[in-house]
Amino acid sequence: DIKVENVILTGRDRVADYVQVQFKLSWQNSFKLASGASNWDAAWVFVKYKIGTSGTWKHASLSTTGGHSIPTDGASSQPDATGIFIFRSTNGSGTLTLDNCQLRWNYGADGVPDESKIFVRVFAIEMVHVPAGNFQAGSGGQNTGEFRTANNTTTTGTATTFTITGTLPTLQGNNTGSSAVNISTRAGSGNDQLTGTTTASLATGYPTGNAAFYCMKYEISQGQYRDFLNTLTYSQQVNRTTSIPTSAIGTGALAAAGTNRNYIEIKTPGVSTTTPAEYGCDVDGDNVFDETVDGEWVACNFLKWNDIIAFLDWAALRPMTELEYEKACRGTVAPVEDEHSWGSTAFTAVSTITNGQQAGEVSSTPANANVTNNNAFTQGPVRTGMYATGSSNRIAAGSSYYGIMDLSGNLWEQVISIANSTCRGFTGNLGNGTLDSNGNADTGWPGESVIGCRGGSWFSSIASARVSDRSNITGGGSSRNNDYGGRGVR
Repeated sequence: DIKVENVILTGRDRVADYVQVQFKLSWQNSFKLASGASNWDAAWVFVKYKIGTSGTWKHASLSTTGGHSIPTDGASSQPDATGIFIFRSTNGSGTLTLDNCQLRWNYGADGVPDESKIFVRVFAIEMVHVPAGNFQAGSGGQNTGEFRTANNTTTTGTATTFTITGTLPTLQGNNTGSSAVNISTRAGSGNDQLTGTTTASLATGYPTGNAAFYCMKYEISQGQYRDFLNTLTYSQQVNRTTSIPTSAIGTGALAAAGTNRNYIEIKTPGVSTTTPAEYGCDVDGDNVFDETVDGEWVACNFLKWNDIIAFLDWAALRPMTELEYEKACRGTVAPVEDEHSWGSTAFTAVSTITNGQQAGEVSSTPANANVTNNNAFTQGPVRTGMYATGSSNRIAAGSSYYGIMDLSGNLWEQVISIANSTCRGFTGNLGNGTLDSNGNADTGWPGESVIGCRGGSWFSSIASARVSDRSNITGGGSSRNNDYGGRGVR
C-alpha cells in the first residue's frame, strides 16, 4: 500500500548541477518500537530518470553531502548515492504520511546536460530494520538439513542449535568427531555438501545475519515487478519475461494470463529491438489495466533467480542469505522446535478469500498463512501481508519477530545458501541500480543453478514452511515455477 504521489522537480541549481525531486510519501502500518524487537520499518526510496520521451530509464545519483529535506514526522539515513531510507522520527505506529519530501539529485554527476527534457519516477519499497545481534540457527528439531552444532548427530529428540555471533562460523561435516564450535546440518542430509569432519569457510563479508540489515517487509508484488519491467529496454524485457515484448495486448508476461493468480500482461506491445512493451495488471482480461481489482498487490510468482536478482540490482538492494532468513524470522529470542516464522508450530491456512485481487484482499475466515493444508487454497499466492492489521498480534498476522510478512508460505524465498562453494563466496555486495544490456544483474552474485529456497509456499508441504527446514536449499532457481518468488535486503 506504499504510495508515492505528486512528483515534481523544483529548485534547480544550474551552477552546482542539482535539482530537488519533491514528492509525497505514505504507507499504512508504519512502526517504530522502543521495546520488544526495538526496531522500525522504513521506505527505501530511489529515483529513476530518462532524457526525452525516447530515452532509456537510468538510476539517479542522490547527493551524499546533504540537501535532502524530510518533514518533521520523518527521519532518514542514507548509505550511499543510490537511495535513502525514510522512517518515523518518533516511536509509534499507524499510517505515516510525509508531504513535500525532497531529495537532491546531482544530475551533473550523471552527465545530464542542463537543457535536457527530463522525466523522473520515484520508487519506494517497504523495508524492516533487523538489528545486529547473536541468534540461534536451527530450531532444535529434526527438519531436513536443519542447522545444528557439527558434533550433534542425533536423529531423534532435541538437536543442539548453533549460535551465530560476530565471528564467521566454520562449516563442518556432521560427525561425532566434529567440533561443537562449528556449524553443520542434520546428519545424512547432504545439504552442506561436506562429509566426515571436512571443513569449509565463508568468505569475508558473507552476511550471516549477525550484523544489522534491512529486509523487504513483503515479497515482491506483481505491481512492483510490472513497474520494474516498465523501466527496461526492449532487449532487457526479453530476458525478464516469458512472452516476447511484441506479443499481443493481454499476453501474459511471465505465464499464460491468469495462471495461478499471475496477472501481469502486455498493455501496449513493443516494437522489435527498438521500443519496449508497456505492462499492466489485468485480472478480468478486459484490456483495461491496473484497475482497483486487477491484482497488483498479489505476490509475484513465476520469478526465477535471474529475475529476482535483476530486480534487486535495479533497486540497489541485494539477495538475502539463508542465515539472514533465519534471523529475520526468529530474531534473537530462543527458538521454538519446528516453528514457523510467527514463532509457533500452529497455523491456520487460508481456504477462501474476500475482495479477491484488490488492495483489501483478505481471508474469508481467520487465517495466518497461505500454506498447503488439505489443499486449503489451490489457486496461487495471495496479497502480500494479507493477515496483518493495525491491531493483530504476531501469530494472527503471520509475522516474523521483526514484523516481516509471509516468510513462511505464500511463495518460496530464493536465498543464497551455504550449501556450495560458489554461494559461500558471496560477500554481500550491493546492487548499483543498473543492469547490463540484456537485463541481467551485473553484480557477480551467484547464479541460478546454485541458489536455494526457504520458507515453503502455497503449493509445498507444510513442513517446508518451517523456519529451519532446508529441504529445497539445493533446488536452484532456473525455472519460473508457480510458487517461486522472493525479496531482497540491504
